[in-house]
Amino acid sequence: MDRSPQFARFGARTAALLDQWQQQNHRPLTAPAWLDTGGSGASLASVFVRDSDPGRTTRRMIIKLCSPDGDSSMEPGRLIAARRSLPNGDPSFPRDHLVEQLYDPMPVDDAWLMFQGFAGNDESMVTLSTILRQRRMPGAAAQITRSLLADWNPDEKSDGEMTAAAFVSELLDQRLEPAEPLAVWVRDTLGLDLETAWIRPGPANAALLPNPVHLTGSCPLGERTLDYPMRGRAHGDLHPGNIMVPKEPDADLGRYVLIDLSRFDDRALLARDPMHLLLCLVADFLPHMSDDARAELLDLLVGRDTPGLLIPQGLARTVDEVRMAPDGWLHQRTISGQWTGQWLLSMQACALMFTARVRYDARDRWWFFRLAAEAAGAYLGPADAYEPGQVKFVPGPREAEPTVVEAVVVAAVKLPQQVAPPAAKPETKPATDPARIPAPAPTPSRESVASAPEASGESLPDTAPETAAEELDTLPALLIDLRNTFTDRLGELREYEAGSVTARTLGLVREQADRGQADLEALLTSRHDTLGEEARDRLDAVLGRLAHVAEAANAPGLSYEQPLYLRDLAHRTLVVALDTLLGSTREAALGLQAGQATDPIRPEGARTPSG
Repeated sequence: MDRSPQFARFGARTAALLDQWQQQNHRPLTAPAWLDTGGSGASLASVFVRDSDPGRTTRRMIIKLCSPDGDSSMEPGRLIAARRSLPNGDPSFPRDHLVEQLYDPMPVDDAWLMFQGFAGNDESMVTLSTILRQRRMPGAAAQITRSLLADWNPDEKSDGEMTAAAFVSELLDQRLEPAEPLAVWVRDTLGLDLETAWIRPGPANAALLPNPVHLTGSCPLGERTLDYPMRGRAHGDLHPGNIMVPKEPDADLGRYVLIDLSRFDDRALLARDPMHLLLCLVADFLPHMSDDARAELLDLLVGRDTPGLLIPQGLARTVDEVRMAPDGWLHQRTISGQWTGQWLLSMQACALMFTARVRYDARDRWWFFRLAAEAAGAYLGPADAYEPGQVKFVPGPREAEPTVVEAVVVAAVKLPQQVAPPAAKPETKPATDPARIPAPAPTPSRESVASAPEASGESLPDTAPETAAEELDTLPALLIDLRNTFTDRLGELREYEAGSVTARTLGLVREQADRGQADLEALLTSRHDTLGEEARDRLDAVLGRLAHVAEAANAPGLSYEQPLYLRDLAHRTLVVALDTLLGSTREAALGLQAGQATDPIRPEGARTPSG
């Protein structure tokens, strides 16, 4: 029986090899469900495998075709190395907490095909990302952090002393190479030279801080030495999507499984994994926090006294509990005093990693850059003990809260004069959300993205007022319309339990994403000759994000026929896709706003907003 068509998405070569593998090993594979990999270049499918070998039963298995490039091509060997690296000779940690390689990997040209599962084959496991808003989140993050150090690294080691600059540089790896996103963003967005030693980030009266990306030559961090950098086993890319935990709220927090060991290293700097996980959790809260709350969070993270009244309670608990989680492990070591400095330097490096990630908006990326500088400053101690010489003032992005940005864009849009809002139903009341700004009237010739028939239950009139002259001035309006629409959809998705999204919600997301693509493509075509290159690039990015949302909402893994953990992964992928889309629409709106002084998008006669 020819089974290769069900694996055609792997490519003809891989599909044929899988067909051969099934026949030769008497291991039929059924019910493939394709998983989104977040653009890593790998391809994943979850299948049922029925094994003829004695002692094996039908179980779920993940088939992964690794990308031929980068760390992914080394994943089979690193997974083997991770499972063979036994803490003090004890096999319990790899058995209980690492993904299992069920069968030997198979070479496919320059890549590898891998067959994986987790310990116990427990289909009730979900990713840590699905419990971010649950009461058990702080305890779960702390328990995992404690276990990664105490259970996986009871035999930590060191290669000898190194400078603080070398410590941060090792964690950043190649990220400060001139063409890498971090270096490009610091240089082009902040206007900051990588060789500048001291900066004042933010307001003109901000405190003096070391430039966190200056790590060469006679940089401040180059003059400090770590006597015992703690090394050991590390995942290398620890984030909530790479950790599986039980779905049940009262389940044992120690039952977790690490997946994707493509960056495993048994001599890694140990402060990185828990810090990267912590900042991933921080990043999820950050878009919902005011500037004052963000300032308090900076103080909390670097260890300064702060009332913390504006920080979300769950986030404050998470920061405190994760920071204290290594205490028991450290108290057994005479070199425990070394940890605080390594924690701060790891914070500096990991914050810079987040600064480089384009999925975060400019305001969040700036905050992470500020955190990196604050961490470096906390490590060095009071700045008045140094002779900084020339200091560079580095202002934050000229970007305000989302509601302010949208208000500015609305003010610059010339609204069609003949379009009146539809009359409200007698039994309904207008919404009273002061933080939400309604989009201007949409393009008359098409229905609004935000008013899909399924959402409103009403049909649009067959004819629209004639507003052809104004039709070209609706790009900012459409961007706000998209942002309002998908903010609603994202809110709905976050209300669902893991893997329980209804078909109606998914249908709305798909239809609104498709309609948004069509509307935006039509406007881009009509305005192609009047848009600058940067504006076109930003709007093209929005188109790509819309396509990704539509694809994620149509993923087979969302089907109720799939096991819970697959529905959970697909659910999280869709949430991330919507988050990224909202960031892109905001970036595009800001780009249009910035170009209104000279760009034809700005309606003639529109008043430039003050401030």
